[in-house]
Amino acid sequence: MAQKATFPMLPGAHWWTLREKFKQSIPGVVTDSYLAAALDMQPRSARANVLPYLKDIGLINEENKTQELAKAWRDDAQYANVCKQIREKIYPEDLRSAAPDPTKDRSTIERWFANHTGAGASAIRRMTQFYLILLEADIKKKSETREIKPKETKKQPKQEKLTRPEKKVTPRSREATVPQGPFIPQSGDVSSALPGVSINLQIHISADATPDQIDKIFESMAKHIYKK
Repeated sequence: MAQKATFPMLPGAHWWTLREKFKQSIPGVVTDSYLAAALDMQPRSARANVLPYLKDIGLINEENKTQELAKAWRDDAQYANVCKQIREKIYPEDLRSAAPDPTKDRSTIERWFANHTGAGASAIRRMTQFYLILLEADIKKKSETREIKPKETKKQPKQEKLTRPEKKVTPRSREATVPQGPFIPQSGDVSSALPGVSINLQIHISADATPDQIDKIFESMAKHIYKK
């Protein structure tokens, strides 16, 4: 087969996810809308980056109709043989003979793709990864490849509300806030602020005291007690 300027660059996640979809129900025609829904991507991207590779591999024809190879591809018992058929259909003999061991020949495979395609490092890496899937031909490798899952909206972590610890006030701390010094009562509040004083006086007046003498007694009391 004549050498090609490029080779399939189908990601492993797409390979295994589509295989599971085909196991569930094989479509008669594989459209960009089908691939977009199955692989969680835009139809335009599926049309440009997946459909051409499925045609090169031989799973669908130019009219996007599924082929017999696709039916065998989803069968575990036939999987290794399908991978061999794809390798022989797409890749030249010099690559297949130069790198028969996927565990040891990765650098050899990358160098071969670089020399025969002139592609960049990213494209060469993708070509190599898909070729290794075909070379390993192992359905157990599915568990080592991340399957495509629907995108989930990333939830923002809840921020815990920080509360300032309540300061406990002890009797000692309350006393400390009271200004030191003599207590000065506010105007109009003397009666409630000062303690009440009650004085009982007993005065014995002689029965023969004259009215003037009695007046002098009370006048003297008023002068000394009430400061009048």
